[in-house]
Amino acid sequence: AVHDSLVLAIPSKNTDASAEDDAPESAALSLEQLGIEVPDVPGNVGLCGNLDSKVVRQLAGRYKSWIHLNPADSPWLYRAELQQKGVVVEQCLFPGPPTMPSDAQVAALMDALDKMPRPVMLQCCTGTRAGAALLLWLAKQRGYSAQSAHQLATDADLKFYNRCVNCGPMREWLLQRLPQQSAAMVTAPQDGLILKQLFDTESSTFTYLLGCASSREAVLIDPVLEQKDRDLTTIDEMGLELCYVINTHAHADHITSGGAIRR
Repeated sequence: AVHDSLVLAIPSKNTDASAEDDAPESAALSLEQLGIEVPDVPGNVGLCGNLDSKVVRQLAGRYKSWIHLNPADSPWLYRAELQQKGVVVEQCLFPGPPTMPSDAQVAALMDALDKMPRPVMLQCCTGTRAGAALLLWLAKQRGYSAQSAHQLATDADLKFYNRCVNCGPMREWLLQRLPQQSAAMVTAPQDGLILKQLFDTESSTFTYLLGCASSREAVLIDPVLEQKDRDLTTIDEMGLELCYVINTHAHADHITSGGAIRR
């Protein structure tokens, strides 16, 4: 597990003290204070910007691999220090505006994220491109649409997506690389499962239709009242029989269509 703080030696600022008093003091600094993000999803990927060598040496004991997104000659890449601690290090150039990553650069980074042992740290200059790289990898791993990626980044409060005034071009570039979700996305049957994801743009709500390929029985999850006709038409077109409606939690942003469908 990646701990949420580091204990660092902080030099004393007391010029009148003795040499003994001038010895570095220890201070516990949170990862947030050091500008390091560890999003809950997936939970084993850290995001950081340029870090002091002391911080890197301590983090090296907590991470099994490290991906550096800046040029190979960056002075902030402490390859030797990391490798001495047994950390697997890879440099994958992932530039930011105005020069955006090429297809080859994206492919190399996605491959590195696939194979690098966890926990892994993604490092750029400020942690913003690292966040974009993580979101792109998660979206490709899970087959997310641009809308799903937007929801994930918002829920995870990724800095580059929600708290960076200069990251608009990177956000737009990333979302343009993902498929757009118009009405629905369908997953082909796997082990007898039919999965269809539907989206309500007004409330930004995802509704899921799960069906059995053999029995043709289905369950509708988190339906929206205004989309009742769409959902029932979809169920009919797919030759499914709706058996259950499930609301995963109380929704403040929309009214469920469960009652209307039952009637």
